[in-house]
Amino acid sequence: MSQLLADKAIIITGGTRGIGLAIAVACLAEGARVLITGRSQESVDQALEKTRHPDMHGVAANVASEEDTIKVFELAIQKFGKVDMLVNNAGIARAGAVQNLRAKDFQMVMDTNLTGAFLYSREAFRVMKDNGGGRILNIGSISSQTPRFGSVPYTTSKFGLQGMTRALQIDGRELGIMVSCLHPGNVHTDIWDKAPQSVVDEPKMEVKDIARVAVLMLSMPDNTTIIDATVLDPRQPFLGRG
Repeated sequence: MSQLLADKAIIITGGTRGIGLAIAVACLAEGARVLITGRSQESVDQALEKTRHPDMHGVAANVASEEDTIKVFELAIQKFGKVDMLVNNAGIARAGAVQNLRAKDFQMVMDTNLTGAFLYSREAFRVMKDNGGGRILNIGSISSQTPRFGSVPYTTSKFGLQGMTRALQIDGRELGIMVSCLHPGNVHTDIWDKAPQSVVDEPKMEVKDIARVAVLMLSMPDNTTIIDATVLDPRQPFLGRG
């Protein structure tokens, strides 16, 4: 049986844990070669040790750093000779009533969730336009459609990422670069460690389930793209939630 992502070279930001690592493992299972990034070398080493796959590579990089981003792509080209796909997964959240939020916390979320996605997408365009195209998958959130209370930085970043996705879709159209956004609902990750109990108690998906959808979006035929996908546990409050 043929593998869906055979010989595809993929960069995944924030790939050391949670959704990012699950997507990396799912892509490896479908024949891809993967380079993950993480905020520290320790987190990268732990992910590589946990995965133990010959086609899994990793590097510590700040997604909001232009210099680091360029180096990540140079490393990918060195190891794979190309970059076919990019998954912009790196993301953080800072929650609380808006009147209590610090400007630096808001900016930190923007730097990671938006600036990082821009920098990696820009480098992907530079590489992919001369290589017959490629795919970029942005990991958004249902918060880009229905926000929660106390989520101004995170919600703003995810609305922005949705807008960036749409603009990149247009810019990539004539270059053969397809850009999509995957919006997960609640997923079992450590992001819930500091969440309110009422939110913690909501139904959640497993990371492997969202990774399965990511693989589907990345592996569509060259003449087909999934622009947006919203995936969540059907019991989770979303439609009609306050």
